[in-house]
Amino acid sequence: MNAPFRPDAFSVGAVPIPIAEAAIRFEKVGKVFPTRRGQGAVTALEGIDLSVPRGAILGVIGRSGAGKSTLIRLVNGLERASSGRILLEGEDVTGLTEAGWRARRRSTGMIFQHFNLLSSRTVFDNVALPLEIAGTPKGEIIARVARLLDLVGLADKRGRYPAELSGGQKQRVGIARALATDPKVLLCDEATSALDPETTQSILALLKRVNRELGITILLITHEIPVIKEICDRVAVIEGGRIVEEGETFAVFTRPRHPTTARFVETVTGVELPPHLTERLRTEPREGDNALLRITFTGENATAPVISRLSSVVGVDVNILAGRIDAIAGQPFGSLLVSVPARDPEYSAVLGALKSLELKAEVLGHVS
Repeated sequence: MNAPFRPDAFSVGAVPIPIAEAAIRFEKVGKVFPTRRGQGAVTALEGIDLSVPRGAILGVIGRSGAGKSTLIRLVNGLERASSGRILLEGEDVTGLTEAGWRARRRSTGMIFQHFNLLSSRTVFDNVALPLEIAGTPKGEIIARVARLLDLVGLADKRGRYPAELSGGQKQRVGIARALATDPKVLLCDEATSALDPETTQSILALLKRVNRELGITILLITHEIPVIKEICDRVAVIEGGRIVEEGETFAVFTRPRHPTTARFVETVTGVELPPHLTERLRTEPREGDNALLRITFTGENATAPVISRLSSVVGVDVNILAGRIDAIAGQPFGSLLVSVPARDPEYSAVLGALKSLELKAEVLGHVS
């Protein structure tokens, strides 16, 4: 976001997010669980400072046990913070009573990993359930559920039962049910981890459509880095109950600062060195060696013929060993493994040309 810094701005990462623009906001939030026998306690979250801008899709990624499930459960009152404050749409919900949470949950939808559908109710009745609980008139329920089933592509399945649906269809029912009360915020708890890759893509496309067309803020937790890459505007990396890095997805993925982040994003931004080269890799060059470089491309450079330009400008043969071009949060990104002569002046000319082209080049080592 490009909002200027103001005294009322809540800063996370490198860019401050003004309070008025945050749909969800954590301020120094901690969560401690007592042990079963009452001896000591387990700290699940500590010092969480995080804001989700209105209308954004923010993904929280971390390993199992990092604290991400606890984080999302604090947003809908299934857990209570031990310290700090949580604000939803500007309202401090930290100390809400259970009655207060029941009212607040109507504006906060939840999508679960394992769907949580009632097997005895049809697709229509599962989606209608939150509206029935809220006391919505029957005529309004019928009209709203029909619109939602059309939105998620299940208008022809309204009379089916969960046992008759595929995993992807069950999750679409879950999404429709979460949208039934017209929420401003949608929480996704590992919403695609039980689905196959093709179905995952269709569910992510649906979530993007919901965000774009309905303007709903989405907070998504996952351990799947491709999910973050596909739909999230912003990402927060959680490790040991703390947010270790946060920011715009493209910036975090292409310039990770924390080792945990770097390990996560390597699977979608890096190119692995072939084993036959890894075995021969040396730190220091010898006579006649080639240097192995990992070159990363962003923006227009991701699809430009940079290597051919490089070869023609410096007059050095650049051998491409491996590469990939992808998109991160809708922006192009490329990575190449290349070899060039390790001797000067050719080597220095290549590095100078890469710098002038504003390309990031990492020297991996040398091989004969």
